[in-house]
Amino acid sequence: MAKKSTNKEFNFKLYAIVVFFAVAAALVAITYSTYVSRYIALSPEKVATNFVDTVAQTGDGYNAYKNTVASKNMKYGDFIRKYYMNPLIFRDGDYSPNSPTDALKGYNDDSFKGEKTLNDDGTLQGQLIDRMYPLYEDLVSENGWDNYDKIYTEYFNEFIKVRKEVFGDDYLSDEIMFTALEANVLTYGQKLTGTEDTFDENTGAQLTKKQEGVYQKLYGEDYKLTTFVSTRHDNANKDLLKEYLANLDEETFKTYGIEKDDISDIKICTVYVSPEGINADVTIAEIDVTVVKIKSSWYVDNTVTDTSALYEFYEIG
Repeated sequence: MAKKSTNKEFNFKLYAIVVFFAVAAALVAITYSTYVSRYIALSPEKVATNFVDTVAQTGDGYNAYKNTVASKNMKYGDFIRKYYMNPLIFRDGDYSPNSPTDALKGYNDDSFKGEKTLNDDGTLQGQLIDRMYPLYEDLVSENGWDNYDKIYTEYFNEFIKVRKEVFGDDYLSDEIMFTALEANVLTYGQKLTGTEDTFDENTGAQLTKKQEGVYQKLYGEDYKLTTFVSTRHDNANKDLLKEYLANLDEETFKTYGIEKDDISDIKICTVYVSPEGINADVTIAEIDVTVVKIKSSWYVDNTVTDTSALYEFYEIG
């Protein structure tokens, strides 16, 4: 094995490569999780637990949304493109979320690529990702993911400005937006879980440094967070369903492609997070997760489920 590099300077090119493969691996994991979630969706308890566990383990509300009503009728990535990315990519055109973009010329056109974009070897992309992280951390730490509208709106509006400063052109695509966002999601999670020293096999340059995570500081080197349903409220009472539907945020549900009449049942699962296995007496967070039934599948209603407790038992920094 090559000797470890003594060069203290951070290698942005290698960092960008690591981010690329890390994000690719994360996407594979997400695809697998999506496959598994088809079966999880048959159980309201499993849906609620999986949703909470995804957030609790790495602060990742972004990927937890695959269990929610927001992902019922489209891939969650398509929802983000439709309402947050495309309005910026096609901001000079007559863009509508429900209209095709084929006839529109957006900033994802190759004609907007400047010299730095055309010749970037990953170094500038790494710098862009690094510069966006503090904003991402602030948005998540202050808001959690319940207010995803605030996160996506502020993050991508700033992304346009920072990218132009780094690359010197107006080029913008959903691919580079997703890459930066998902890299920041990954980094946030690593701050919680910790990282190990890794080195490039060919050059010996350090790719990541060992870093003690927030959870390790709180619960020890070999910590293990367990998420489980301790109490389930079986709300077969039709009056409760009627009350829920009367207060439904119908406009938001329509953006998910869901009508009020699609929902046939509702349950509320109390989910606990414990650092000491399945032990309801030692918990660091608990939330009530509202899950609704559409046809044969259950989904978390992200419009009423409050996950703030999952971001309050630690302080990242």
